[in-house]
Amino acid sequence: MDSVSAPRPAPAIVTAARVLRVDSVTAEVVTAMRRAGIRPLLLKGPSTAAWLYGDGAARPYGDTDLLVAPKAYRPAGDVLRGLGFRSRAYAWEPDSQAWLRRADASLVDLHCTLIGAFAPRDKVWKELAAHTDTLRVGGIDVEVPRIPARALHIALHAAQHGDDYQQPSEDLGRAIRLANEKTWREAADVARRIDAVPAFAAGLRLNPDGVRVAERLELPSGPPPAVLLRPKTRAPVAFALDVLTDEKQRRARARLLVRSIFPSPLYMRQWSAMHMTRWPAAFRRGSAGLMVAYLWRPVWVLLRLPKAIMTLRGARRAQARDRG
Repeated sequence: MDSVSAPRPAPAIVTAARVLRVDSVTAEVVTAMRRAGIRPLLLKGPSTAAWLYGDGAARPYGDTDLLVAPKAYRPAGDVLRGLGFRSRAYAWEPDSQAWLRRADASLVDLHCTLIGAFAPRDKVWKELAAHTDTLRVGGIDVEVPRIPARALHIALHAAQHGDDYQQPSEDLGRAIRLANEKTWREAADVARRIDAVPAFAAGLRLNPDGVRVAERLELPSGPPPAVLLRPKTRAPVAFALDVLTDEKQRRARARLLVRSIFPSPLYMRQWSAMHMTRWPAAFRRGSAGLMVAYLWRPVWVLLRLPKAIMTLRGARRAQARDRG
């Protein structure tokens, strides 16, 4: 008797099930944070789907993105730890942290500012938290940014990822088609108040119709190296070099120096997983593998330094040409 394999569920059903699971985790985390006196704002995910995907198209998301006040950033991490999550350090992002719960593979991205916004973190929080909407997610009402702030964040997210990922580009295209002129002008006003205009413009200009929106808003055409060299462009050494040589980024430079000279074991294990793939995973997770990672990392940086210098010079020349 021939065996008959069970039919695989349709992709739409799989996506819907994943979204429901993420929404349930979102409700769990938001509820726990509120009990601890923390006010979280939900970014992307359900708020993007509710606004831009009303035509029935699937908008998959696999994690929960939350923004909290800078003073609540560490306490929010404690709440996540109490729920069984463990942090996964980001190399170049001091203002965001990924938290993974291995028991059910749930992932929470915790932020205390927006990537691409260069205003002080407190100012970014106050601007986004001043006026919010509510959205039903996982059986509870959660706070989400208003639509102009969502439009801004979608453009910032596109600038962060460039052309590497399809979803940010799809979100941006839909936002450009659906948002009216008033929404984009309000988004530009928010961008100015949180010093995110260069990244906002760079994100819009990734889309042909977005170029026209940027021109109507009279946004700059030449983003600074800090935007051009985002880690997602696969130029992390050039990005770090830009921060270390930019007098205007003193606080970021100090943080990066500390993390570069004294990287944590958690970061080093994640770094080795990305850059020491020829070594067995079991070895990388052990103490000997950690020691090898600490020894290899300075050599890895030096090998990439010449290309990083050339990349940074090219980005700064492009900025100078656009300004001229």
